Amino acid sequence: MNKEQTKLNEYCTSRLLDFEISGDALLIDGKKYLILNEDINLIDDEGDFEPDSVFELEDDKSGFVYEFGGRWYTQNKQEELSMTELVYVGRSKEKLPTNSFLGIRSGYELMNGMGLYKDWILKAKFLGATALGICERNTLGGVLAFQSECKNSNIKPIIGLTVPIQGSEVYDVKVYVKNFQGWLNLLKLNSIINVDQKPNIDESILKESLDGLFLIVDPKIMSFEMAEQMSDIIDFYQLDTANFLNQDKDEKYINNLEKFMTSNLSPISITDAFYLEAEDYRTREQLWTINKAFDNKTDNQYFKSKSQYAKELISMFDVDSKSWIPLFKLAVANEATLVEGCNFEYDTDTRHLPRYIMSEEESNNFNTNEELFLDILKQGFKNRNIDDVSKYVDRVKKEVAVLKMGDVIDYFLSLHDIIKYAKSKNMLTGIGRGSAGGSLVAFLMGITQVDPMEFDLLFERFLNEGRMGQFEDRPSFNVTQEDGSIIEFEEGSLVRIKRNNKETVVFVNELKEGDEIIQY
Repeated sequence: MNKEQTKLNEYCTSRLLDFEISGDALLIDGKKYLILNEDINLIDDEGDFEPDSVFELEDDKSGFVYEFGGRWYTQNKQEELSMTELVYVGRSKEKLPTNSFLGIRSGYELMNGMGLYKDWILKAKFLGATALGICERNTLGGVLAFQSECKNSNIKPIIGLTVPIQGSEVYDVKVYVKNFQGWLNLLKLNSIINVDQKPNIDESILKESLDGLFLIVDPKIMSFEMAEQMSDIIDFYQLDTANFLNQDKDEKYINNLEKFMTSNLSPISITDAFYLEAEDYRTREQLWTINKAFDNKTDNQYFKSKSQYAKELISMFDVDSKSWIPLFKLAVANEATLVEGCNFEYDTDTRHLPRYIMSEEESNNFNTNEELFLDILKQGFKNRNIDDVSKYVDRVKKEVAVLKMGDVIDYFLSLHDIIKYAKSKNMLTGIGRGSAGGSLVAFLMGITQVDPMEFDLLFERFLNEGRMGQFEDRPSFNVTQEDGSIIEFEEGSLVRIKRNNKETVVFVNELKEGDEIIQY
């Protein structure tokens, strides 16, 4: 092999690619690329890919492969310059399966993590993973984007968070969501940091907020002595292979980790990953420099395959030792247990607008909320002293159709009730903010004080069919209680229950026989 072929071979091997170098060509994923020497000019004066005009490729070659800035890229022949990085092509050439990876700390962990979720998912698919977990520190900002990207790629999303805890010492823990109750507790912990602006969460609050969560402690940050005091609430300790560049810090971590490994605490194969590839650790250090906030330097906190993880774990033991094998197997098995136990997804299908509950007087006069809504509109014509109703009728019909389609009639009833109450107490109310002034329905209900017909204001600037989307009736659930009474729930409804003498919140489809319904 010449110099370029050797470098390309090393690069593809480090990227776990299934490839072959044959003569002057790279064969990968059923395609063949001509390997360009480093002295070949890549871009001509017009900004085009110059090798296209220099080389006449055989029909069996798809394009070129070349090095730029220490990375390798492919370029299809006779196409616009794309600089497609040579990564995650086909399937990885690994013997050990990588079924999941739970240590993602992406660019949502500002100035510390890197990468878009779509790139993490590309690598996950390349490695064959079917589940991914995030555990960014002090932020849930990426949850919806992460879940959406995972579901689009048929990958199970595991939602987690890394938070600092104040006990006799300050330490970080990871919590992963099992169910809806766990999500509520995760929001509680996140709110302490991001709403109450507390630097750390008190240990007592953590202990009372673990229902529905897996608790993982990290020997990189937490002393074994501290963990031992909390062993009754810890699910797993993190068996991480992080390599600290400071020797004293590295030795301290290894000595602390050894205490965990010889204890009754159980390991889990979670490794913090702040970037996708090993060499990107330098970029993370540059982020610290920009942010003027520094952490302990490492050079291997990247998205590892299980084979790479196993090799790093082996290096932490004596050369002839086999004691890493049962430890590795147990850690991977515990990771699978966590993945199986985490089944929460943030509900993006159910509309959570509150339903308007009629007063006793209203319920005596009207059968449905819609009847009440329409009657308020009729009264609105009288209250607004509108004599020529004919020119208003078509506009009202159009607006009501849109509101019914979007299932927001209850929302308008609630607003009407709020404004009515405010006026009864002589509270100041506005005449109408922004595009809401274009709604004739809002005007007739007394929510706004501007007649949109008089000023030619467009309802479509406020709401329209495209913005509202189509509300669809969803399945309902009938739940029979011990006294024989039946409660009807819409799909997606949340119910507070007591189960096994413990209060929790579940979705209606998660109710079990014997649950005591407390609130719904």
